[in-house]
Amino acid sequence: MGLIRNFTPGPIEVSEEVLAAQYGSQALHVGSEFSKVYIRVTENLQQFFGTSGHVAVVPGCGTLANEMAVRALLDEGQTALILDAGYFSNVLKKTVEGCGAKAVLLPVPEGKPADPEMLREALFAQKIDLVCFTHVETSTGLLNPVEKLARVARDEGVPVLVDSVSALGTCPSQMDDWGVSIMTSASQKGLESVPGLGLVAVADHVWQQIEAKQSPRCGFTDILRWRDQYDAARDWHPSLTTMPVASVRALDVALRKILTEGLDTRYARHSEARDYLCRSMQVMGFEMQIQVGARAPGVTAVRAGAAFQSSDLVAALVADHSIRIAGGFGANREEVFRVAHMGDNANISALRPVVSGIKDFLSRKV
Repeated sequence: MGLIRNFTPGPIEVSEEVLAAQYGSQALHVGSEFSKVYIRVTENLQQFFGTSGHVAVVPGCGTLANEMAVRALLDEGQTALILDAGYFSNVLKKTVEGCGAKAVLLPVPEGKPADPEMLREALFAQKIDLVCFTHVETSTGLLNPVEKLARVARDEGVPVLVDSVSALGTCPSQMDDWGVSIMTSASQKGLESVPGLGLVAVADHVWQQIEAKQSPRCGFTDILRWRDQYDAARDWHPSLTTMPVASVRALDVALRKILTEGLDTRYARHSEARDYLCRSMQVMGFEMQIQVGARAPGVTAVRAGAAFQSSDLVAALVADHSIRIAGGFGANREEVFRVAHMGDNANISALRPVVSGIKDFLSRKV
């Protein structure tokens, strides 16, 4: 078996240039050389998030970034409303509860995006201190209407936390224009880099609320400390702690590669790749898990049906075609398979072998 090409929704396939940066020589996390890279990464990320606000790049993952965001915006005993669109919406619930706050789940109808009017009614019905939802729900391939949902929360004076781990870099984000308070992400998905970094973008308007927080702030996860360190020592030690320098350098290379292509061009390419894959799957007789208009540009979930279990398809593609896709999550893990089309995999030529491999698998099942 040769090298396996990843079409999983993270970690994704990355370029040789990114890998070279990741596996280059070791370097210090202090001093002007690394500081320039770190500052450039944070400033480039502002373009992806659509904000003029501070972006913290921290050692870890998207889950850690979400915990930092929740701790910044919620005091103990306060209540967060979470739009429940799947597995990672429930991870947000656990994060809220782990920070000593209360979590209320608002179910999102299966296969459909969250309804802004449903959110408005929920905010009328009870006192809510924070609204949380996923930009893209990785477990289902759902793209939520962030702008419309954030507008509803903003109208009611409630801050908004958006988990953009599976969306950032694959579709537009304008958190300042949309009124999003905090948006989080990670390095290993739509930003086309290696795992190891969590990202927390904070809108300028929300710092006053963060500074007024009453509950204990903790240490490493206190976004205020990350901002203050960045401001105080940006030319020498802009991060709060020891950084995985190689991962930051890899992300730097990835971001510059993406910006060279152009964000609008990149977003269009991801949408075209998604549409090609969906058409191809429907020609084979499959149903999509998400309705038209709410399908994520970076990952597609397909119903396997009763003919086979998704784990059988995943295993066959690895063994016969050196291609790795993903199965489903939770109770329907064997009923759904997921194909990611992010980064260099977000083009028709890259997806054709995946389509051919699935056709081959089906022909053997007949």
